[in-house]
Amino acid sequence: MAKTQHRLIFQDKGEFTKFQILLEIMRNQPHIKQKDISEKLGITIQAISKYFKKLTKEGLLEAGSERADYHLTPKGVSKLREDMRDIENYVNVIKQDLKIERAWPAIATQPVKAGQEVGLVMKEGVIYTISTDSPLAQAKGTALGDAKVGEDLGLKDLHGKMNVKQGKILIVKLPSIRRGGSQATDMIKVKAFYDEFKPDRVGVMGAVGRAVLTKLGKETDIEFGISRSAAIAASRGLNVFVLVVGRMVNRMIQEIDQINMKSGGSIIYEVKDAQKT
Repeated sequence: MAKTQHRLIFQDKGEFTKFQILLEIMRNQPHIKQKDISEKLGITIQAISKYFKKLTKEGLLEAGSERADYHLTPKGVSKLREDMRDIENYVNVIKQDLKIERAWPAIATQPVKAGQEVGLVMKEGVIYTISTDSPLAQAKGTALGDAKVGEDLGLKDLHGKMNVKQGKILIVKLPSIRRGGSQATDMIKVKAFYDEFKPDRVGVMGAVGRAVLTKLGKETDIEFGISRSAAIAASRGLNVFVLVVGRMVNRMIQEIDQINMKSGGSIIYEVKDAQKT
């Protein structure tokens, strides 16, 4: 049986360079320095300039009103997603050819032997092994090694469907230090947001967020890598409440959008302002 052929953008050096440039723009927009992209990709700045003009002419890139202000158009975002899917498909085929198996992490709730088939259930974003004949089993998998109760182990050959609801991210926008920080924050609003959202995890970014969380009488679960950590938690069915200073909100939104684009996910987020009026 013939193997499915995948379009490979890196078979055409020009197309692959366009992909790399679009990716760098997505990662750094809106303030893009052609010099930085030139150094990152090892291409002359003159060549980068020509690519920018070409991408703009093709409707993939759009210049803003300020100098070095560029962003991808909807067509550019679609093109980047398409190219990333093609690369991912190619890598998946290679993995299959090389018989590379993905190991799924889980926690054992009973003694497990290597090669044993186990039932699986998802709780708060973590996979747990249970008996295969348990009515709670949502899927099944094969253990890659031995494990005692409470130990972690790897799984392969997962089949079935894990019942994981889509979590959400609530980003609470806080005033910066220059605008009064926690003292200019409407704590009644923040508490109302928290109580209504009923989060599974809480994250803070910066000193203002920590001060507000202390006033709220809550503890943080996430302090570093907020965007990625919150996105992963939401993808596993957890609701994440994040306190962020205003100027960092756009950056966090961009990072979540990039994660959605790379993973093909649809993580839902909402922004609410907690500045005193």
